[in-house]
Amino acid sequence: MERVAPEISVIIPAYNEAAIIGKTVSSIQGATHSDLVEIIVVCNGCTDHTLEIAKEAGAIAINAPEKGAAKASNYGAKIAKGRTLVFLDADTSIAENLIDEVRKAVGTGYIGGRTVIKWEGENMWAKLFSLVSYVHRYKWGGFCFVDRSIFEDIGGYAEGKYGFDFDLAQRVSSMGKTAFLWRSHVMTSSRRFDEEGWLKHLLLAAKRYYIDSIIRKRGVKSEDEIQYDDHR
Repeated sequence: MERVAPEISVIIPAYNEAAIIGKTVSSIQGATHSDLVEIIVVCNGCTDHTLEIAKEAGAIAINAPEKGAAKASNYGAKIAKGRTLVFLDADTSIAENLIDEVRKAVGTGYIGGRTVIKWEGENMWAKLFSLVSYVHRYKWGGFCFVDRSIFEDIGGYAEGKYGFDFDLAQRVSSMGKTAFLWRSHVMTSSRRFDEEGWLKHLLLAAKRYYIDSIIRKRGVKSEDEIQYDDHR
C-alpha cells in the first residue's frame, strides 16, 4: 500500500544541538495526532551527534551541503513532502495544540503565519520579551508556517542575510493573509539572553523593528554587518 504524503513538514535547521534536539523532536511528536506530519532535522555543519540523536528520536535527519540556517531551511524544504511547511528552531519546543492550530489556519485560507514566542525562565524579562510576538507582525523567527507553493514561488529564504525570517514574513504577507496563532505558543531557550543580558536584547529588538525596519526600511541586513556569538 502506497504511503500517503504528509500534510505538514516540520523543518528544523540545527547546528551542534545534540543536547536539546531530542527534546525538540519529542515536543513535535507530542503535538502530532496522525502520521501526516513529518519531522526533518537538517544539520548544517554539525560536529557533534545531533544527526544521530535526531534519528533516534524519530526524525528524518540529513546533512546540508552548506552551512547556514537559511540554506539548511531551504534544503529541508526541497526534500519535504508536506503541503504546509513549518520552520522551527532547534532549541525550541512547541505547545501540544500548535500543529492543530496550524491546520485550522490553513483550512481557513491562511498562507502562513507565526505564534507566540515564549522564553524559558520565570524572570520578569522572559515574560516581557514574550510580548514582542504580539506587537511585531513579522516576528517569524523561532517558528513559522507557510504554504509550500507560496514558499517556492517567492524563492524560499534569502540566504546570506541576517533577518532572513523577517524578510520571509514580509514577502509571504504580500502574497495573501497570514495568521497569528495567539492561542498557542513555542518555548525557546533563553541561553543567549542569559549570557548577553535581557535588557540588551530587548533594546536591540526595539531598534531593529522601529528604527531599522519601520524608519530606515532596513529590517534585513547582510550577515557581514552583524556580530553573532555562539552560546551553545
